Amino acid sequence: MFKYTEGELKIDGVKIHYYRTGGRKPPFILLHGATDNGLCWTKIAGVLAASYDVIMPDAQGHGLSDRLDKGFNYQTLAAQVAGLTQQLGLKKPIIMGHSMGADTAVNVAIEHPVLPRAIILEDPPWAMTAPLKIEKRGEVGAPPVDMVECLNGLNKLSLEEIIEEGKKLNPSWTDADRLYWAKAKQQFDASLFSRAILNPRNYEELVTQIKCPTLLITAEKGVVSKEVAENIARLWKSKQPFKWVRIKDTTHNIRRDNFEEYKAAVFDFLKTLPA
Repeated sequence: MFKYTEGELKIDGVKIHYYRTGGRKPPFILLHGATDNGLCWTKIAGVLAASYDVIMPDAQGHGLSDRLDKGFNYQTLAAQVAGLTQQLGLKKPIIMGHSMGADTAVNVAIEHPVLPRAIILEDPPWAMTAPLKIEKRGEVGAPPVDMVECLNGLNKLSLEEIIEEGKKLNPSWTDADRLYWAKAKQQFDASLFSRAILNPRNYEELVTQIKCPTLLITAEKGVVSKEVAENIARLWKSKQPFKWVRIKDTTHNIRRDNFEEYKAAVFDFLKTLPA
């Protein structure tokens, strides 16, 4: 049975809500993507909790954390993860992030290089040169729609209506994944996509500054293309290991589309980390 406690921290005056599995185990921080919340990690967190103290914060502007303020940007997110780590007394946490959360994990690794033991990146928003399109798979022949417009539209619906939209967008997801996803859509700050939530620097510059072990998980139909991933591998300069795994038949939400292969990629990487 997956069990967790909840808590709140004040980081630079901002309330950050978090969920934690606890125990005297190595820390593992999970950073969700834009419009999600900490509990969207529930399925993989339940597996990780056997070996790790899993911490799932709601990023500012999401979940039960404070709404966005005038000074908020992508640097704020990294500073808040560093603040959370310090206040909770976490030593060398592994940090795994999806999309916006993967971008934050990279920023933490660059700005606070001694902080993470390793980072795991689920389809980070690198080389995203155009708005990400998604298909309503339940509507045969329907044209792809802009992801941002779609997510902003969901914000205005009831929970039941969001769940129904989720079934059209992602019919292969589990009911539990879809429920957490839907609840999160009712909790994010509507001004989110008018803010600088992503590091504007090119991935080619960022990847050369990462010093810790890194796993990149990409999708067949996600943001990071095969060519970009191959280029990242060529650019890698750290003496620490870099691993790249591409999972077929998946979209930007890799762990929700193919949980078993995602889990296998994560645990295969974790086995390679020094104690």
